[in-house]
Amino acid sequence: MSQRKEVCIYFIRLSVLCSLLFVGTVCLNRPLITILEQLGVPGHAFVNLQQNMVLQLANALVCEDVALDTLGNYVQVPFFFRELQSRGFLLTRHPFVRLLLCTVYKSAMDGLRTKTRIAVASDAGRNMLGVLDETGQLQYGQVFVQYTELGTESKATHILTGTVLVTKCPCHHPGDVRKFEAVDVPELRHIKDCIVFPAKGPRPHPNEMAGSDLDGDEYVVIWDKDLFFPGANRKPMTFRDHTVAGHSDYDLEEAMIQFICSYIKNDNIGVMANAHLAWADQLEDGIFSDCCLKIADKISVCLDFAKTGMPSHLDKMEKPPSYPDFMNKGCHKNTYQSKRILGQLYRLHRSLEAVISTDFENHFVESDCQSKLFEYEGWQDYRESAERALAEYASKMQRILSQHGIRSEGEVVAGLVNKVFDFNNTSHEKTNVETLVAKQYQHLVKETRQCFFDIVEAAYEDKAVTTDDQRQTVLLQVASAWYMVTYSSEAPNESRCCSFPWAVADALLSLVKALYGDTEVPQIPPNFLLSKLNAAFAKESTQASAKGLALEVITKWAVKDELMKDSKAKHSSICKSCLSKIFEDSVKATMQQQELGSGDLEKEEENAQCSGSLLTGGELVLGFLRYMSSARVQFPPCRECKWSLSMTRTITMAAVRTYSLLAITRDLCHLGMPCEPELHEPVQIVQEGNPVRIQVKHPELMDLLRHSPEEVEELLRGWSGVQEVHIRGDMSHSGHYLLVSAVGRDWQRWFLEELVLQPWLGDAVVKKDIESFLEQ
Repeated sequence: MSQRKEVCIYFIRLSVLCSLLFVGTVCLNRPLITILEQLGVPGHAFVNLQQNMVLQLANALVCEDVALDTLGNYVQVPFFFRELQSRGFLLTRHPFVRLLLCTVYKSAMDGLRTKTRIAVASDAGRNMLGVLDETGQLQYGQVFVQYTELGTESKATHILTGTVLVTKCPCHHPGDVRKFEAVDVPELRHIKDCIVFPAKGPRPHPNEMAGSDLDGDEYVVIWDKDLFFPGANRKPMTFRDHTVAGHSDYDLEEAMIQFICSYIKNDNIGVMANAHLAWADQLEDGIFSDCCLKIADKISVCLDFAKTGMPSHLDKMEKPPSYPDFMNKGCHKNTYQSKRILGQLYRLHRSLEAVISTDFENHFVESDCQSKLFEYEGWQDYRESAERALAEYASKMQRILSQHGIRSEGEVVAGLVNKVFDFNNTSHEKTNVETLVAKQYQHLVKETRQCFFDIVEAAYEDKAVTTDDQRQTVLLQVASAWYMVTYSSEAPNESRCCSFPWAVADALLSLVKALYGDTEVPQIPPNFLLSKLNAAFAKESTQASAKGLALEVITKWAVKDELMKDSKAKHSSICKSCLSKIFEDSVKATMQQQELGSGDLEKEEENAQCSGSLLTGGELVLGFLRYMSSARVQFPPCRECKWSLSMTRTITMAAVRTYSLLAITRDLCHLGMPCEPELHEPVQIVQEGNPVRIQVKHPELMDLLRHSPEEVEELLRGWSGVQEVHIRGDMSHSGHYLLVSAVGRDWQRWFLEELVLQPWLGDAVVKKDIESFLEQ
C-alpha cells in the first residue's frame, strides 16, 4: 500500500510539474538559426518568420483578435480576457491590458534585437518536457507529440504525425538538431504537451541532442515544414563521461569553498558560445569546421563543470580575431559585416530601436477604462476599504519595482522583465530576477486576494447577510469598488496601480456575468487606429478618391522619412513612379486578403484579422504599410532607383517602424499628418551613435586618412546622409584600425555602418564614387 501511495504521489507531482511548464511560444535563437541555416534551411524562411513576428506584435496593439492571441501566447497569468471580451470588454483600449501588450511587445522586440529570438507560431512549434515511452510502442526514430491549443476554452488537443524537428538548447553541434517521425500511439494519448522518446535503439535520442538525459529537460519541438533541413540527420556528438569519483577523506567545508572559487574562475560558457558563434559565421565551412567542432565539445564539458569539476578553456587560436556585426561588439572589437542570415536579420530589425526606446506608458492618453462595464449598484459603500487596499497593494508593488530596478508593473505581472539594475543585467542574473519577481508577484496576489475576502467576510457580519444572493451581491459590490477606485478619474496617475483589481480577476468576471449574462455586447471600434485614420480622412475637404487620399498620405510619409529621390542623401531613395507601383500592388494584396477573410498578408497570420472596409483610405494606408513590411513586397525594376539589398531593406524597415509607432502611439504625425501634442514623442531625433571599429588594410585609404581625413569624412557624410562623421585611428596587435562614429538619424547611421564594413570601401573612397559599388 505504501509503495502504491508513493507511486500516486509521484504521478501527482509529475502532473503538477507538467501543468506548471509554460507551453507557450517557442523561439529560435542564434545558435539554432546558425545550425539550421548551415544544414540547408533557406534564409527567407527566417526572414518571413521575423517579419511576421514584428507585424503580429504591432497588430496586437490595434486588433482585438490578435491582442487576445498574443496575450495567450506570452502571458501566463489567467485574466479571463476571452470571456470578458465576448461581453464588450475592449482589450486594445484598456490601460491595464495595453500595458501588458506593450510589455510583451518590448520584451519580444528586445529579444529579437539582442538574441535574434524569433517566435514560431504556437500551432507550428512548442517547448515541451521530454519523457520516456514506458509502453515500448515507439521504435527508434519515432516520437509521440500531442499539443494543446492555446488561448481557447475547449483546450482541444492535436496529435502530430509526420516529420518533426527537435533539439535541446543550448545547441552547437550539427547533430544537436534532429528530425524524427511523429506517430500516433493510442496507449500514449493521455500524455499532453510533452514529447515522448522511445526506449529502444542503439543510443537514446535525448543523449544525441546536447547529451540530454531526460532529467526534467525541455525540448524545442517544431513542425513548421519551412524549417526542416534537407537530407538525413548529421552524426551526433560523442559526449565523454567525466564523472569524478567522490572522496571521503577531505574537509567538506574547505571542498565547498574550493569548488565555488573554481566554478567562478572556470565559468566560460558565454565566452565559448560567443567564440563558436563568431567562427561559425566567418569560416566557410562554419559549424562543420574543426574549430567549431572542438569548441562545441569544450562547451559540453564546460556545461557539466558543476557536476564533474572538469574545466575547459579556449586556446589562443580559438579566440576570434574579429566579430560579426550582429554581435554588437563594434565599440571594442574588430567588426565585419556578416553575410549569413543572422547578419541580414540583424540589419533588418535594428531600425526598430527607435520604437523599442519609446516610453510606452506615456501613450495611454486615449485609453478607455470601460468603468461602466464593471459598475455595480452600491459599490460606493466599500470605497474607503477599496482605497486602503489599493494603497497597500501599490506600496508593495512599488517595493518590488524599486528592489530590482524594474520600470513598469506590467513587467512584474506579465513575468517579462525588460530592464533591471546593471549589476543584475547579465542573461543569467536577469533570469534569476525574473524567477524571484514571479514568486514575489504570486505572493502579492495571494495577500491581495486574502484582503479581498476578508473585506467581504467583514461585510457579511456588518450587514447580517444570510442568503446566498445577499452574499453574492456583497462580493460583487466589493469587486466593483476595487475596479472603480483604481480607474476613477479622481485617482492620481502617479499612484494608480492598474493591476490591482485584476488580482481578483475571477470576481471581475463574475461581476460582468451578473450584469450582462451571456449577452454579447457590440465591440466598437474593434480597430481604433483604423477608425482614427478614417476619421482624419473624413475631415479632408477634397473630392479625391480614397485611393488618391491614401497615396497622397503615403507620399508625405516617404518625404518625411527622407525616402524620396529628391532627398539630399544618396541612400535608399525611391522615385514617385516606383512608390505608386508598390502602392497599387499593396491595394491588390489588401483586396485579395479581404476576399480571403484575412487582415494580414502572410498565410501564417490567417487568424490575425483587423476589421474594417478595405475601400477606406485608412485601410489602404495601413494595408500599404503592412505590405511594405512583409516579405512579399516586390520592388519594380527601375533604372532610376537601381535597387540594392541595403536600399530595399531600409525602405522596408521604414514601413515596419512607422506601422509599429502608429500602433504604439496612435499619433498620425508618423505618417506626415497633423501632430497631436498630447501623443507626440520625438523618435526621429538626431543623435550620435556608438562607434564602429574596423581594420584597415587598404594602403591608399590609409594614405588618404593620414593626409586628408576631412575629405574622407565628407565623402562618408554625403553618401550616408548623416550630419557629422568622426574618424579616429589607432594601432593594435592585429594592425591599424579605425573608430568611425556619426551624428544623424538612426537609419542614416546604420547605412553608414554598412558602408564602412564593406570590403570595397577603400576603392570607393579612392575613386570618390559609390554608385557603381552599390549596384554590385
